[in-house]
Amino acid sequence: MDYNAAAEILEFLEKYDEHFKELLSFINEKQEKVAGDDLVWLLDSLTEEQKFVMRGNSLEAKRLLIFETHGCKGYDAEKVVGICPEELKGRMRLVVNSIDDSVKYIKETNKNVLDLARRKLEAQAEELEDSLIAGSDTYDHSGSKIKKINNDDNIIGSV
Repeated sequence: MDYNAAAEILEFLEKYDEHFKELLSFINEKQEKVAGDDLVWLLDSLTEEQKFVMRGNSLEAKRLLIFETHGCKGYDAEKVVGICPEELKGRMRLVVNSIDDSVKYIKETNKNVLDLARRKLEAQAEELEDSLIAGSDTYDHSGSKIKKINNDDNIIGSV
């Protein structure tokens, strides 16, 4: 790979790395908001999250095109570093490592966010079930009041 091709790939990968750092920041904020039960923020952030996904898809398509244009079709970033001219190899290695670290961190954090949300929902469902068993009122999806009768109660005992 010649110097100009490597420089163009490096410039693109630096932009790609910036995208992952922004996504990483967003995912960290999302984790904090899930932990803090900030449902309003989570609902409001859906559009921003979709923008990240769309931008990531667009950048990946550009990466594939740039790699193909410079004779690196089917190469992963490690292989590109391996054929990069020596004078750019250090910077290329740094940006590739940064992208790899960000992707790993994002995947792990997303997994943690999903697990945290699942556990919170299970705990809320358990609390709701406990409150229904105790005979407290709650509402269904249409706003109608639901009252669960304790197992010891029967139709005659309720009269």
